[in-house]
Amino acid sequence: MVYEEDRAQQMRDDLEAAIGDYMVAVAGRLLDEDLPVSSISSYGAYDDPGQDAFGADVEGSVEFTRSFRRKVFGEGRDAGLLWCGVSGWCFFSIPEGAGRTLMESARWMGGGLTPDPGRVAAFLSEIQLDSAFSGSDERPFYRAPHTDPKGLLQRLAVFDADRGSAESWDYDGRLAALRADECHKRAVSALTAEKQEIVEVALRSGELQAVMRILEYVEGAAPRDDAREMARKLCSDLRLRAGSGRKGLDEHREALTYAEEQR
Repeated sequence: MVYEEDRAQQMRDDLEAAIGDYMVAVAGRLLDEDLPVSSISSYGAYDDPGQDAFGADVEGSVEFTRSFRRKVFGEGRDAGLLWCGVSGWCFFSIPEGAGRTLMESARWMGGGLTPDPGRVAAFLSEIQLDSAFSGSDERPFYRAPHTDPKGLLQRLAVFDADRGSAESWDYDGRLAALRADECHKRAVSALTAEKQEIVEVALRSGELQAVMRILEYVEGAAPRDDAREMARKLCSDLRLRAGSGRKGLDEHREALTYAEEQR
């Protein structure tokens, strides 16, 4: 009995890791398309009877920043992408106070249980154009809940991450690294863009201090050395320019110099 429970727990853990790999692959593709992914989740308890109410078992999700959700889908909405181990991908958008469940609000992508990350990204693009009519409100079913976890694990194996130096990281750690890399690339691109205008921005001293505190936090928290160094240099530039006005643009430009070296 103990041996059987050990095997069941190992399967739960393996499924959670494999689903996490799939979520990382999809999140990475969305980040490549300049979408602000904030987090992912993975749930591998294929034998959990608590999921019966939803006609489901294992699942994963890709979530976005609150500002993105508000801008694209409206105020007071809980919205994101959910992968269901029975029915594949759906987009959900629940207005605040609507009294609707996630499954009731779902627009289902179709296209199989484990479609390619590029297809999921295309589905989200369609959703952004028209969330009410993209996808389908008819839920597909590709497998029965709680059945053949080994077969599902094999299907997910194609998304096993090539982790390289991050081999020991869990899926949250790999996503954090992807987000840091994408943030760094975007920062380098912005700093080294051609024909930049000088923008006058009025800041209260406390607002400037808050920006620098956030940059200091990034310097300490970012999982990549280049992201930490960029944050440090930007913070230094802002601090030194605060008292020097326009002449400080060319005198205090550590971040720009660093970005040019990164290209």
